[in-house]
Amino acid sequence: MSSTKISSIQAIALVLIVIVNHLLLSMTNNITSSTGSASILNSIYVFIFALVLVALIVKLYKNFAGKDILDISQFLGGKILKTVVGALYIIYCVFILSLVIRALAKDIKLIYFNDFELGTIIFLILLTSVIVYNFGHSSVSKCALIVVPIMAIIILIVAFGNADRFSFERVFPLLGFGVNETFFMGLSNIFAYSGIGILYLIMPMLKDTKDFKKISFISIIITGILIILSVGSLALSFPFIESITEISELFVGVQHISFGHVLQRVDAIFVLGWVLAILAYSSVLIMFIVLVFSKLVNTKPVTPMAMVFASLAFIFALLPKNANVVSFLDSVVYKYSSIALIIVGSLLLLIFANIKYKKLNKKSEV
Repeated sequence: MSSTKISSIQAIALVLIVIVNHLLLSMTNNITSSTGSASILNSIYVFIFALVLVALIVKLYKNFAGKDILDISQFLGGKILKTVVGALYIIYCVFILSLVIRALAKDIKLIYFNDFELGTIIFLILLTSVIVYNFGHSSVSKCALIVVPIMAIIILIVAFGNADRFSFERVFPLLGFGVNETFFMGLSNIFAYSGIGILYLIMPMLKDTKDFKKISFISIIITGILIILSVGSLALSFPFIESITEISELFVGVQHISFGHVLQRVDAIFVLGWVLAILAYSSVLIMFIVLVFSKLVNTKPVTPMAMVFASLAFIFALLPKNANVVSFLDSVVYKYSSIALIIVGSLLLLIFANIKYKKLNKKSEV
């Protein structure tokens, strides 16, 4: 499998494909259900916090150009810390992959393929993803680069296509469930920016590591815009958006859109783009899982590894038998594991690694 370097725009697509897929599923519902009528205000507030977070990550990475989070972990705590961090990233990515694929497969089954078994749809998605992965890192990133603009346009259509249904009275009370839920507890919605995790892994893949700052800020700004528009559109269009849990909230929104006789089935286009997005997403996650694993065991990434991890994702995707369990995994486990590993844990590693780096530099100067 080829592992050629990728361009800045491909790197941005790798970050965005993660966000887009989470946005297509339950992210907006998680945000609106926790903040109520203050969901738009909360989204803007969390976006500002995410910008500060990324600025800090970029600053901390200046001493570790060309290194990923595994290299930094080894510098900080040796092979043991590197192994622990790598294992946590693999477990997290396999868990998220299985959760997202199950959610998408369930929605596709409900919309179009009632006669198909859930396992069959999941298997076909993972099989296609492994095939895409087999063509190499560049092909995976190019696939993401093609899909991201398509899905961004679809999300924008959903955001503005429901403009005639907007009621600005729905933003009141302005602070939703209260100051605490909007600004303190509401800060937990930073999980929506879990695509930041890709930034911790992508540095060695870049053609020019000097572009890391540009990649980071462009990715997070586009992410913030898409999240704010999606949350805003649904919050203004539906008085009880928190009750929409059976299927993707954005799909519910797109069902109300038509462009006269020219384009009446926007929902069909949405589902097609949705399928392409999940294929690109799963290929990207499989690529990073294999990269992390191969770095831990000091071997080259090969397709059989991708098949093993895809099989694990398939098994985990079918394990939950109860809808309440799936909802708990999505709204609680995914949310707080993203915060613990991606937002807090990896940032602390960077901070402590920089402290050690500066101490070693001071000793060498002496």
